[in-house]
Amino acid sequence: MSFEQVYILSFCCVFGNRKIPPESTLIFNVDLLEIRNGPRSHESFQEMDLNDDWKLSKQEVKIYLKKEFEKHGAVVNDTQHDALVEDIFDKEDEDSDGFISAREFTYKHDEL
Repeated sequence: MSFEQVYILSFCCVFGNRKIPPESTLIFNVDLLEIRNGPRSHESFQEMDLNDDWKLSKQEVKIYLKKEFEKHGAVVNDTQHDALVEDIFDKEDEDSDGFISAREFTYKHDEL
């Protein structure tokens, strides 16, 4: 199913190489491409938790990231993925036990 929403805005600005005159009305056509769970949902956590132990290991996160990168046509580089996983665990593994718990995953962080 495709949804379209039309937004009408009045303002003056530059569009590409053309100046848009003051008092112009710009009409945008926006298509909704996909609806899916946000990155912090319990459903996302369960999708990543391959062994259903309610905690994410570095390997589970790495497998998930590789799958997502491949799904979107991005190049999978093991060195970059390892660094990304380490960075994720540095920020998300609050108790430094080597796992990201369901609470650590779904908790709303200040930086978000």
